[in-house]
Amino acid sequence: MGTKSVAEEKQERPALDDMAPIERVSVAEQVARNLLDLIRTGSVRPGQQLPTERELAATLQVSRPSVREAVRGLQILGVLKARQGGGLFVTSLKAAEILAPLQMLITLSADNFEALHESRVVVEGAIGRLLAQKITAATIARLRKMIEIQRGLTGNPVAFRVSDIEFHRTLGAGLDNPFLERISESLYVLGFEYRKIAWETPGVLARSVKDHEEIVAALEAKDSERTAAAMVRHMRSVHDTTKAAMTKKGKHNG
Repeated sequence: MGTKSVAEEKQERPALDDMAPIERVSVAEQVARNLLDLIRTGSVRPGQQLPTERELAATLQVSRPSVREAVRGLQILGVLKARQGGGLFVTSLKAAEILAPLQMLITLSADNFEALHESRVVVEGAIGRLLAQKITAATIARLRKMIEIQRGLTGNPVAFRVSDIEFHRTLGAGLDNPFLERISESLYVLGFEYRKIAWETPGVLARSVKDHEEIVAALEAKDSERTAAAMVRHMRSVHDTTKAAMTKKGKHNG
């Protein structure tokens, strides 16, 4: 076989001008992804009502049209349904499971729960140090607004979950590092199934809000070690309250 000339190889390669541009994810798509995560992890179950359009928009700090567009898309896919008299309800987990991206080829169980905690302490501590160097004033302002909203959601676990996901996603996005961002998000999602048990326990949500406040204060001070310590404290708080809720549930089921 003859060797192709440089000119022939260049001709076979697609020209940059012919390639489709990479599309940015719209706000509505981000909202839809958040809702799918809640449904897929079982935090919002079939038949359960979602927060209102206005509450979702306020919690996620997006416009109501963006929420409306996301909800419309999930309705078309059969994940959500609007009932007569108002209210959005989850209809099926199947579509959410099909559409949800694969996070990790690991299934969380009571046996490896401690390993997950250990992983999050290592990863989130390191992320805290890096984030303190990269955080912007705009991200700080967004995080503070989220905390302000969260203070009013401690009696509403479902709405708090939406805000908590967005809070941690905002931290991840602030890294400007897609690899660390995805690792952090994957570990978060893996623990979601067990974490939702703790969120029903009185006082746990208020404790999370306090942890979030300490993280943001450390970030605002641009203090790497203080931020790392605040992130690790939050991970330990998440671990302790979740483990306590799991133990309590186990006794009730025993």
